[in-house]
Amino acid sequence: MTTLATLLDTGLGWLFDTVQPGDCHQHHLGIVLHLPEANRWYGFIPEGTRALPVVSVAVTKVDWIDDGPLQVPANPLRPDELPALAGELRDRGFESFGTWNGHPGATGSVGLIRPAHPTLVGAVDRYRRGCITHPKQSVFCDCEDWRAEAARANDPTRSTA
Repeated sequence: MTTLATLLDTGLGWLFDTVQPGDCHQHHLGIVLHLPEANRWYGFIPEGTRALPVVSVAVTKVDWIDDGPLQVPANPLRPDELPALAGELRDRGFESFGTWNGHPGATGSVGLIRPAHPTLVGAVDRYRRGCITHPKQSVFCDCEDWRAEAARANDPTRSTA
């Protein structure tokens, strides 16, 4: 069974401690780790707002209520969930510059002060550069070279078998 502690340690280790090869690229939205027991997923984004890392949390399966002109989540993030996540991050040595969204919504984010590992930032820059074999395709290329460049990234969500 996955725990929030294990999930955060994995995601933060990837953001801050994992060296990325100089010939890989990493999608700018980072990685998502799932915590099915809590109906949550957590995103680890190398460069979000202020070009700094963001840790996000979202309800995996949202139950919607029709509230007139809008649909609202019946199972939103708890009122204390985003502050608690910021606290968990702070307890691990990662200070936040702020949070946004959260209750009564189904998603929320915590912005971190410390920049992501420089090799990860470089991998994101290479993603934004796009495919060098087919520059007109940019990041939407599906050629063997582009896929191979992505596959070289160190990513805890992929099996290494």
